[in-house]
Amino acid sequence: MERLEWTVQYSVGVPKIDQQHAHLFDLANRLAKHVSKSEDAEITAHTIKEVHKYVEEHFAFEESIMQRAGYEHLELHRKMHDLMRTRLDLLTAQLKQGLLSRAELVEFMETWLTEHIIMEDMRYILAVSKLPQ
Repeated sequence: MERLEWTVQYSVGVPKIDQQHAHLFDLANRLAKHVSKSEDAEITAHTIKEVHKYVEEHFAFEESIMQRAGYEHLELHRKMHDLMRTRLDLLTAQLKQGLLSRAELVEFMETWLTEHIIMEDMRYILAVSKLPQ
């Protein structure tokens, strides 16, 4: 995997969300680094736990901003977040059982981050841009 770079094209205009997205990119890059170096499964597992924890924090914050802004598609966005949690849990379980490679998990992270931000998060920009920063 090429190194994921957070750039302004991923900016949603809320500095804290942009920082969180950039941190998620960093976590995906760390995971990819561990995979490419065939690091100990324990190191990879620790990074995966960190991803799970941070995803929860990020989703909660993002949803709270959308709720404050009165974003009309909040429930749909929450369902997408729920689906992401479920997929991440499933992929993690498959990895532990040897049914998924670490590279496949990294690929999922890369695809999810870039596509979700570009295709879904960009939709709430107008609503949240009205909130005081």
